[in-house]
Amino acid sequence: MIREWKDSTIKRFLKEGRGSGEGSEYKSWLQVQDINSQGRSTRTYSYKSQRVIHLLSDLQLYYWYLLEFDDMVLDVREQFPLLDFHEMNIPVDQELEKKLFSTKTNVPHVFIVSFMVTRIDQNGNSFYEARAIKSSTELTKKATIERLEMQRRYFEKKQIDFGVVTEMNINKQLARNIGWVLTAYDIQDYPDLVRNFLYLKEDLLHYLSNHTATFQMVFQRIEKDYQLDEGLGLILFKHLVATKQIKFDLNRKIDMSRNVEEYRIELPGIKSGGDKHAVNG
Repeated sequence: MIREWKDSTIKRFLKEGRGSGEGSEYKSWLQVQDINSQGRSTRTYSYKSQRVIHLLSDLQLYYWYLLEFDDMVLDVREQFPLLDFHEMNIPVDQELEKKLFSTKTNVPHVFIVSFMVTRIDQNGNSFYEARAIKSSTELTKKATIERLEMQRRYFEKKQIDFGVVTEMNINKQLARNIGWVLTAYDIQDYPDLVRNFLYLKEDLLHYLSNHTATFQMVFQRIEKDYQLDEGLGLILFKHLVATKQIKFDLNRKIDMSRNVEEYRIELPGIKSGGDKHAVNG
């Protein structure tokens, strides 16, 4: 754990390539093993960025779920360091100037924003936005406000949109549900699903078109027809939602004992009256 920033620590991080690169090449400036964070720290894999993501609180995790599931987001760089901050000649008053260097080591502070997000607009043009994730209680602290003000001035000079996100701005139910379906984004560990995927998908979509059925009934039927282990029907469904092959109301609490019609499920074109694809043996 980093107890205080030293010049040697910063040089080591730079040598390791932290804070540089994009996409799969990016390395988070701060990693889970580096600090004691408030709340739970998490390592999770991003299929969008194709690398392990380091998140330092539950709020960061929730917001990352929203970013990972957003089709307009191309890449997310977490714990992003403002390495050129001290070269930007950002105007600061005497009070803020005290925050530029460590009082213990006199090492220049490396300011860090929770997320640097690469988005695309409606015309397909990419742009950056920076987001600081803070609990609302943190915003009552003078030191926090001062650090955020430094970041605001930095991104203003960079002409990058900067915002502060608290728990009041995050739909936690939606975030939790996205996290739930993303656990089945990759189904390579389930050979029975991979082997008959196209047939399984077509039949599952057909069964889901019966809106009076419950999800559990649908999953049990697909498991029986294909002689799948219990639970694989649910994993298949989660995979199809995670990969956007099924649209599903993720804003409400998920209860698989409820009828399909209650979740405003949207299915792609379904071939009705076709052959039954379930296989035995």
